[in-house]
Amino acid sequence: DSETPVWQDRLDYLCSIGDKEAATALATTKYEDSTLTTNRRLDAIFALFRIAYFHGCNVKDMGKAINKAHELVDKGGDWRSRNKLKAYEAIYCLAVRDYSHAADLFIDCVSTFESYELVDFGTIIQYCVLACALALERHALQAALRRQGAAVQALRSRFPELRELVESLHECRYADFLKSLAWVETQICVDPVFRPHYQHYVREARLKAYVQLLRAYRSLSLDNIADTFGVSREFVEEEISTFTAAVRLQCRIDAVAGCVVTGAGRGADADRSHLYQATIREGDLLLNRVKKLASVINF
Repeated sequence: DSETPVWQDRLDYLCSIGDKEAATALATTKYEDSTLTTNRRLDAIFALFRIAYFHGCNVKDMGKAINKAHELVDKGGDWRSRNKLKAYEAIYCLAVRDYSHAADLFIDCVSTFESYELVDFGTIIQYCVLACALALERHALQAALRRQGAAVQALRSRFPELRELVESLHECRYADFLKSLAWVETQICVDPVFRPHYQHYVREARLKAYVQLLRAYRSLSLDNIADTFGVSREFVEEEISTFTAAVRLQCRIDAVAGCVVTGAGRGADADRSHLYQATIREGDLLLNRVKKLASVINF
C-alpha cells in the first residue's frame, strides 16, 4: 500500500488536464471497489471532492464526498486519512457557511496540514483566520491563534492585513477593523469558496463588531457609533435597523434621542428580550393553527 498504484497516477493525470468525466468515472469505480484498502478508497473519495471543488465549487457533490469519506474513516481509516479529512471538511464547511465547525477543523489541522493537492498552506491559514474571526469570541480567537505557531508566523510575515483584522477586532479599534474588512472583501469576492457568500461574510463580520461594541452599554448615541466605526450616521442607523428587524441585534433605535438602546450587558434583560421575541413568534404560530382548525370544525 506504500507504492502509488497505476490507477492513482492516471487519476491524478486526468484531474490535472481537467477531464472531469473520465476522472469522476475512474474515482467512482475505485471508491466502489471493495477489494481495495480503506486508504486507497479514501484517496478516490478525496479525488471526487477535488473534482467538485475545482469545477465550480459544486457544494452538493463536495458534501456527498465528505459523507462517503466519514463512512470509510469510521470503518478504519488511519491517522493520515483522518487528518486529510479535516482539511477537506473544513473547506466544505466554509462553502456552506458553517463557520463554527470550519474554525474547529482548521484549528485541528493547521499544525499537521499535508493536503497540498487540495490547496496550499497559505490558503489554509487565510481560511483558518477568516473562519475563526467570525466564529470565535474575542478571548477564544486570540487563544486559538496563539496556540498555532505556524499561523502566527504566517500572519506576521505573509498576511499583515489579516493580522490587522484580528487584532483590531480584539482591541476594539472598529474603524481599523472596517478598513481591514474592506480589504478582505476584495480578496474573498474572487475566491472560489467565498465568492458566493462574500457579502454575507462581510455583513456577519460587521454584525459581530456591533454586538461586541453594544454589549457593554445600556445606550449609545448613533453619532458615537458612527465615529467609532468611521462611517456616517445614516449608514449605522440603516444597518442597525436592519439587524434589529431581523432579530440579530437585541436593541432598538430611539429616533428622538438619536441613540441605540440595548439591554446588552444585563443578562436578565437580554434573556427577557429573547423570551419576548420567542413568545410572540410562537403565539402567532398558535393563533394561525387555531384559525385553520376553527375553519374546518363545526362547533
